[in-house]
Amino acid sequence: MNGHAEPLLHDLEEPLGFAADASFDGVVCALVYEHVRNRVQLLGELRRVLRPGGWILASTTHPTADWRHFGGSYFSHDWRDLPLGDSKLSIHYQRLPSETFLGELLAAGFVLEQLIEPRPTADLREIDEAAYNRLRQAPSFLAVKLKRP
Repeated sequence: MNGHAEPLLHDLEEPLGFAADASFDGVVCALVYEHVRNRVQLLGELRRVLRPGGWILASTTHPTADWRHFGGSYFSHDWRDLPLGDSKLSIHYQRLPSETFLGELLAAGFVLEQLIEPRPTADLREIDEAAYNRLRQAPSFLAVKLKRP
């Protein structure tokens, strides 16, 4: 390994044709999973390209954060557009209850190793005390580490 990464732009709705079977040690899916419509295909492809014992780190917006923001049912699977500040841009994604998020990953044959609901570090208190206090009271993210058997 030469310590350098090669950036690659790829549509996760498509198979990972650039990758051979069992060619990766790990995969990071940081705040991307809830944007993919064909998650069954994606998870099959991730399982295919991971070596046995390989890992996935996946994070998503915590379902309770979506529930607090959008209201309605916590168990909603609707697609939403979250505006980005005062701009005309928004983020399009699907609301996923915890049982859906974890259930899909486990059904694809991965084994859960760790689940965390990250809390802010003390440094945030110095930058934005209101945000720090809010994030200490209610989770905003959900992160999991899974293993390919």
